[in-house]
Formats: sequence, C-alpha cells, structure tokens
Amino acid sequence: MRRLRDIIDDVEGTPFMIGAELVSTRGVLESKNCQKLVRVGEGLAEWGRVDWISITDNAGGNPMLAPSILGKRIQDKNTDVVTHFTCKDRNRNAQESVAWLYASEGLDNALCLTGDYPGPGYRGAGSPTFDLDSTTLIRMLADLNSGLHVPGRKKGSVVKLSSTDFFIGATVSPFKNNEAERMGQLLKMELKIENGASFLVAQVGYDMRKSHELLIYLRKRKYYVPVFGNVFMLNKGVADLFHKQEIPGCVVSKKLLEQCVKAADGGDKGVVFFRELAAKQYACFKGMGYRGAYFGGFGNVDAIKAVVELAESYAEDDWKLFAKDLIFPEEEEFYLYGRDDETGLSDVEGRESEEMAAARHRPERNEITLLYKLNCMIHAAVFDRNGVLYKPMKSYYRFLEEKMPFLYMISEWMEGVLKKAMFDCMDCGDCSLDDCYYLCPESKCRKGQRNGPCGGSRGPLCEVTDVRCIWYRAYHRAKNAGELEGFLKRELIFRDYDLLGTSSWGNYFLGRDHAAMRDKDEAGDAAG
Repeated sequence: MRRLRDIIDDVEGTPFMIGAELVSTRGVLESKNCQKLVRVGEGLAEWGRVDWISITDNAGGNPMLAPSILGKRIQDKNTDVVTHFTCKDRNRNAQESVAWLYASEGLDNALCLTGDYPGPGYRGAGSPTFDLDSTTLIRMLADLNSGLHVPGRKKGSVVKLSSTDFFIGATVSPFKNNEAERMGQLLKMELKIENGASFLVAQVGYDMRKSHELLIYLRKRKYYVPVFGNVFMLNKGVADLFHKQEIPGCVVSKKLLEQCVKAADGGDKGVVFFRELAAKQYACFKGMGYRGAYFGGFGNVDAIKAVVELAESYAEDDWKLFAKDLIFPEEEEFYLYGRDDETGLSDVEGRESEEMAAARHRPERNEITLLYKLNCMIHAAVFDRNGVLYKPMKSYYRFLEEKMPFLYMISEWMEGVLKKAMFDCMDCGDCSLDDCYYLCPESKCRKGQRNGPCGGSRGPLCEVTDVRCIWYRAYHRAKNAGELEGFLKRELIFRDYDLLGTSSWGNYFLGRDHAAMRDKDEAGDAAG
C-alpha cells in the first residue's frame, strides 16, 4: 500500500496520486444505503489505481454514519484512508476523544475543515458547535502529535500523553471572485500550514487559471506543500446547485452552467461532455504540478475509471491545449496575477494582475466608520500594551478584584451595557474585537470565526444569512488602515468558555483570556 504521507518523504519521485471522496450516508452499516457505499469503496480499493479514499464527516451539516466505520472496512482492503474532521458538531473535548479513537484504529490521515452549518436533524436543526475552527483543530492535532501535556493527579503536576502520528491536511478555496474573499482564503491557508497542515485539497471550481494561481502563490510565499486538484464530476442538476451557491464553497460560473445544460439536453445526456471535462481537469492538474487529483461526485467505480483512462490516453503536453478551455470565470472576476497569453494561465513570474493593481486604489470607504475610528483610538490608549492608560487600568482591575468586589460587579455591568449597544456583545468574556477589526465574531458570524473566514461565503455575504461576512468587512478595514501586511499574521485564538458571562475587560487586564495564552505561545516560540 502506497501511503499518502509518501508525498512528503519523496516529493519529486512520487507519481501523480489519485484520491477519491466517499460521502457517508445515514443509517447503520448493514443498511442498503451504507452497503452500497461500502461496495463503492471496496471497488475503488480493489481497482488498485486509487491511492487514498477520503470519507466525509456529516457532509452538508447532515447526520451520517461516522467515517471511522467505513474507513476501517476500506483500510482492511489495503488502501490508505483519510477521515474528515469537521468543527460543526463537536467541541474540543469531543474532537480530542475522536482523535484518540482514530489514532487507536490506525486511521491517522486527517483532513481538517470548519464544516458546513448544521442542517436538519432529529426533530429539527441541531445546535452548531464551532468551538474550534479548521486552524485551531489543525493545531490541536499537531500538538497531539508532539505529545500533549495535561494536568496530573497531584496538584501542580504535568503528564505528557503518548504521541499520535496524524498526517494532517487542510482545504483551500482558490475560486473566490473578489479581493477580500480571495485573500482571506489564501492568508488563512497560510495559518493552516504554519500550524501543522502538511497537504492541501482545493475546493470545487472550474477556472484553471485560478488553480494555477494557487501554485504560484504557494511558491512565491515559499510554502512547498503538496496540493491536490479537485475533479468533481458534474451533471446538470449539481452544476445548477453550485451556480446558485446552494452548496457552500463550490463554484460554477454562468458560462459553464450554460454548457452543462446544453450538453445534458443532448442525446447522451451529457455523459461524454462531463467525462471529458473531468479528464481534462485531471490532465491539467498533472501538467501544472499538482501532486494528485481528488475525485468527488462520482456515482460508481466505473465512472472514475473511465475518466482516468481517458485522461491517461492524452499526450503528455495536451493539457496545455486544454487549459484555455477550462477557464470559466464569473462575470466580474478577480485574479491575483497577470495572464499568460500563450497558455491562458497565470504569469509564471507572479506579476500583479490588472484587477489586483486596480484594487489597491479602490478601497471600500464605507467600512471605516466613525465608530471604528473611535474604537481604534480607545484601543491604542487603553488596551494596547504601550498605551498611556494600559498600566493604570491593569492596576485598577487588580484593585477592584482584590479590594472592591462590589465595584468590580458594577464595572462589569457597565461594560456589558456599553458593549451590547456598540457591538451587540454576547458576553463571551474572552473578547476578540481588536482581532476582528471591531466586528464581534460571536454576534456577527454564525460560525463564530475568530481566525479568518470560513470557505462558505457568497461574495460579501455570509454562508448562512444575507448579511455581510465579518471577514470581508475586516479585510477592507485592514486595507484602508494600511494593515494588510499583518492581516491574519498572528497566533491562533482559542476561546476559553470558562470565561462566559464574565468581564472581558477584567479578564484581559488580569491575564485570563486568549491574549494571555497567546503571549505565552509567542514567548515559547521566541525561547525556542
């Protein structure tokens, strides 16, 4: 069995790999639906050309059979398995528990995602969790690999747990069509790599120029991480769903949808068109330098076999001819790098595109409100470690807690009233307003994202509601403030739920919140 992690040990020598995604289903393993899925997985394993099979974790926010059950069945067929870890249904304690389970079962390839917002479940919609996000989940698994230190039985003692051996992957969406979304995805991708992701899987999209841009971006930033291109096998119905953005993060432009509809109305219902589209994607990913193809959307083993056989029948350089035909931009598209006229792809030197150059001089001024400016001034004076009022406030809160607990309670009440009026504060006690450019991640983001955007945004809008994504807004605030160089360049934020309902100002000045933990992490990094 050739293992997925071989791509790290032998980057140049590893052949182009094939991964395939199985979307789990609802019911017990012996049910008809599950048995059909098992047969597909076992068929892929027996074929011998698929190097690894990826199994989803409650895809679309729907309750489904746990990926470990299918994973063990497939791994027993001598094929490497990747299990998805998503954050929508489990808090950090449950994530750690599942990680120990998977490690014990030998399922040590993990693809970490924030996950779709929960959908309908038993007697209604389930409660979303999003305690961790994809970045903090990656960090947790990386720390498990290093051997987690936990409190021992004796007071003050520490025990180091046995180390796991997870090979950690992450996803990235290169297909966002505006500056803020696009850069937000790429900068969050960097956070994922910096915190332990060793391979990347691209989201679903059909713009080979943008797929090429992703490789150039990684190279320019000196991240030599293997990337798998997503070969999702379309049909007319799925193309329509993707175009309407009803499946978060998946992109089909109007131009491509029109071709899909036309092909599907033909005599073969589009079979040849959709197969050739997938095969040409495969060939382009291989030619451009992706480490493999990641197949999704196939109904059976024969479908993926036909695509691979067709792709491998092409001549070595045919992908250069295909690339121009596989660029399906949105009506108002945003590219990072200039276009190479010969290939239709990106300029290999990574020179700036016209769109990027124009965007530098087209800030969204409406994000720089008077309230935002006021908050910046208050933060600089009071909460910044070098602010003139920082040390007096620190002494003030220490005095209140030790000597005047009643006044501390009054101060906490006044803080809550003020922040509720200004930010619709949810009283989390572990405030990230300054990290999110004074946009509350608890009240303004349905997933509570503190470490950058999720992948499901729809233009400037949230995946779940028709309000502006806070990270779209935060990007433009950073841009107008001239702070893009530092945007998302920081230690990760882990919210402490023990602080719920307490004074976030008190917790900050008394060193109890995530800022204190971040200071410890930064001090540890500096010492290391």
